[in-house]
Amino acid sequence: MKLQKKPSKTPPLPSSWLIHSVIYEGYTGDKDSWGNPAYEPGKIIAHVRVDLNTVFSRDSTQKQVVADGIIFIDSTNSEGTPDKFVEESRITFDGKEYTLKKVIPCYKVESNEIRHWELEVI
Repeated sequence: MKLQKKPSKTPPLPSSWLIHSVIYEGYTGDKDSWGNPAYEPGKIIAHVRVDLNTVFSRDSTQKQVVADGIIFIDSTNSEGTPDKFVEESRITFDGKEYTLKKVIPCYKVESNEIRHWELEVI
């Protein structure tokens, strides 16, 4: 007899966790007239989670800071989410600017839909 498992429905991140807002300025890939990176106008992304804990990477010879924090953005409960996140974009939280270094899409168990994104910032 073969066991039949029902497909699970992956719930969104709980809205009670999503207590922050950030300003997202997408990196355009261009430079301004001063040679600095150019960004799209800032957009508020509401109902996100910001965890400012340093993320390290270690090997046998050194320890390196990979990120100053991770921002969790839910595909269901977060508002103002852009169509895509671009590395090197600028994100402002609590008056401090961060640079987006890594975008990690996290998928639902039962489908190829994104449940949430984890954005590593420095």
